[in-house]
Amino acid sequence: MSAQVLEEDLEFDMTSVESLHDERLLPKLARLRDCDPVHWSKTNRCWQITTYEDVAAAFQDARFSNVRMSTYAFRSIPEAEHERRIPNLTRYIQGWIVNNDGDVHRRLRGVTTKALNKKFVDSLRPLFQSLSSELTEKAIELRECDFAAQIAYFLPATVILTLLGLPLPHLEKVREWNRAITRALAAVFAPAESLIAADQAIDEMNKMVLAEIAKRRDLPGDDLLTQLITLSDDATGTLTEDEVLGLCHILLTAGHETTVNSMVFGLNAWANNPEQVRLFLSGNVDPLSAMQELSRHIGMSTAQPRVAAEDFEFRGRHMRKGEVVFLWILSANKDPKVFPAPERLDLTRPNIAAAMTFGPGLHHCVGHYLARVELEVFFRTFLPRFSKIEILDEPLAVLPNLAFRGLGHLNVRFTPH
Repeated sequence: MSAQVLEEDLEFDMTSVESLHDERLLPKLARLRDCDPVHWSKTNRCWQITTYEDVAAAFQDARFSNVRMSTYAFRSIPEAEHERRIPNLTRYIQGWIVNNDGDVHRRLRGVTTKALNKKFVDSLRPLFQSLSSELTEKAIELRECDFAAQIAYFLPATVILTLLGLPLPHLEKVREWNRAITRALAAVFAPAESLIAADQAIDEMNKMVLAEIAKRRDLPGDDLLTQLITLSDDATGTLTEDEVLGLCHILLTAGHETTVNSMVFGLNAWANNPEQVRLFLSGNVDPLSAMQELSRHIGMSTAQPRVAAEDFEFRGRHMRKGEVVFLWILSANKDPKVFPAPERLDLTRPNIAAAMTFGPGLHHCVGHYLARVELEVFFRTFLPRFSKIEILDEPLAVLPNLAFRGLGHLNVRFTPH
């Protein structure tokens, strides 16, 4: 095969939803791993890193910066118009914990980790159990439904609102806000109308959260929002109001959307692997490790963007300051050198802990334990109640989100025992 043909064979459009279906994306990533694991994509104007070894190394390398929400992300609107048309995006997004390195990141992470500690999450198990039981009964009653919209959404969204101490009547508004923000920020390129809708969503979210913060100033509660406005980093004190708002943005969007996606893709995986369902329910595998393998298998976390902080060499390739680099977590988690038969869901894998769905290194997801416990409790409650789970969508309705995969819907038919 000529170099020209090989290069064309490696290219795919990351902005195209058709490219994000497994049957197209996974073979492309496999070819990149084999032929050019640190690849400059002419089509997407970015670097693509695909092997487990290289992705893990890049996550640990400070030259791959997480300060990534530059004006480039908002390029569908002229920079001179940003302050007028998307003031909330330009003010808040660059302060999010996921878009920072160094001291700012350590400060935000330190306070959030204190708040989301293991003891606190474990204290929420009765809530997870109660919600999971309610949703299971709902599925039994419906028999056929859109699992994404009618079942899966309500567990993580209710948990996050309850955890923060925010009013549950906001459930549907949170869904609307999340859709708007995800459309704008999870895609490789967001049109102007998507950015404006996301800006409006952040504005509405802020008004709701600020009203609740004002209440906590007068009457502190035992919720996460109270902890965020009172807990402090030992060196620099309590969080600013903007920092609290930024953490609430993350929790109310990515903090529950990723778990919803894991439930939806997870149900599809269980339906296709009944022997693994039996193993999970048998009690012969660690349930939290099982959730780690499920997350690896479904590839919910697809790719994380970074920006070259300086000119440097990586694996013999010259990267220039400001170039965008995509670390393909999905590809790393499917690397057969690390995970034999990577396409198989296997709850007995000896190296399940090596899966990097929640990101290795300093940016390891602060909510990873919360997500795994929610998934464990839900599926342990839900799966035993059905003798058959039939996925009715073919193909799956994959959304055009790159960083975290999602489905527009998942129509399912349930046969209860």
